[in-house]
Amino acid sequence: MNILLYNIFQVTGLILVSPLLLVKAIISPKYRGRVLGKLGFGLEDICSNLAAGGKRVWLHALSVGEVLSAEPLVKELRAAYPDMTIVFSASTKTGEKLSREVLAEAVDLFVPFPFDVYSIARKFINCIKPDLFILIETDFWPNFLHILQRQNTAAILVNGRISRSSFARYQRFRFLFLPMFRAFRFISMQTAADTARMVDLGVDANRVKALGNLKYDAVLPNTVGWDHTQRPTSFYRQQFGISPEKIVWIAGSTHAGEDITILSAYKRLSLLFPDLFLVIAPRKPERGREVKEIAENLGLTVRQRSVILADEEFPGSPLLILDTMGELTRMYSFCDIAFVGGSLVADGGHNPLEPAAFAKPVLFGPYMDDFIEISADLLEKNAAIVCHDENDIFEALKKLLVNTTLRKEIGDQAQALVLQHRGVTRRHLEVIHFLLG
Repeated sequence: MNILLYNIFQVTGLILVSPLLLVKAIISPKYRGRVLGKLGFGLEDICSNLAAGGKRVWLHALSVGEVLSAEPLVKELRAAYPDMTIVFSASTKTGEKLSREVLAEAVDLFVPFPFDVYSIARKFINCIKPDLFILIETDFWPNFLHILQRQNTAAILVNGRISRSSFARYQRFRFLFLPMFRAFRFISMQTAADTARMVDLGVDANRVKALGNLKYDAVLPNTVGWDHTQRPTSFYRQQFGISPEKIVWIAGSTHAGEDITILSAYKRLSLLFPDLFLVIAPRKPERGREVKEIAENLGLTVRQRSVILADEEFPGSPLLILDTMGELTRMYSFCDIAFVGGSLVADGGHNPLEPAAFAKPVLFGPYMDDFIEISADLLEKNAAIVCHDENDIFEALKKLLVNTTLRKEIGDQAQALVLQHRGVTRRHLEVIHFLLG
């Protein structure tokens, strides 16, 4: 009955707003060029490339964050089942682009994720014919899950999480969400608290278990020990023109509104610690010039990494803007202190495990909603410091700069936490193996 009401409201809504949706599909870069695929046009041709016979698994992620969570699971799934057909979809354009980049070798077929219109969702499911559907974290669609359940297709939710606000919403609209959650054969949550909330909503406790956060495994393979097993720290510092005596503080993945705070704190700190070298890496490299202007307005001398590469010169100042792609992890490997951006402003934060995996003391702001469990774990283990403003950053850096022992203790605690969570992917694979029979 609930699914019938959902479809009645859906069809009515589509009739009323279809002209607006058409305009949005044409003018919005987010949807332009993707609508026909999500409607199922050309789907039969795409599916004709799928191998006949053997198990077939379809994994779906909402956007970039979920794709990154899925990465270790997809790659381990491929290693464990080399003959399996793996299909992958992502809802957003950025998520789809990233998945094609990082999962190209592990995935057999990338498909659009359908609009949740009953006939369209059924067409996708009937064409792909998955033996198992794996949903990463979120992106619940009533028709899609209802069809899987009716066709007796196994579905699992992995890396699930429920924030307080989401829990309140799920309770308010329990009539809609509970049938969707019950459509899953198994639900893997990140924490025990998430598990308890799912059970409180009415999901069978035997179907829900806390298996941990896949993001822990996502950060491990290419980071832990990376700078020690390949080339020494001094080599990488030299590549960026940073002399050995410098103490390197990197502010990674900063967003608009954060740079002025970080640069102002750095200006004060540089008077006390002349060997302090700041690397500020804007999340969007094209903001490099903007960050440079902010620094110059504060009276700071700064160089841009993109300009250095073009001119083949080393920076002539103890302040570097890392406005390039693919070099942030290398920076985290040899820095002394790391600040993770997107957290002083309400943008959800970025992955603090990246510097933590290299045993670096981690700082971040109060807005870590996208990494709430991980940031809480780090703070509980005294492996990170939360900073709310310029003064907090100044005081935290000053404390760490004068106390090398404290820096090492916090960094070691951070790396220990990362190592402690090894095996999350393996636990998920055990569930998948059971469901596939």
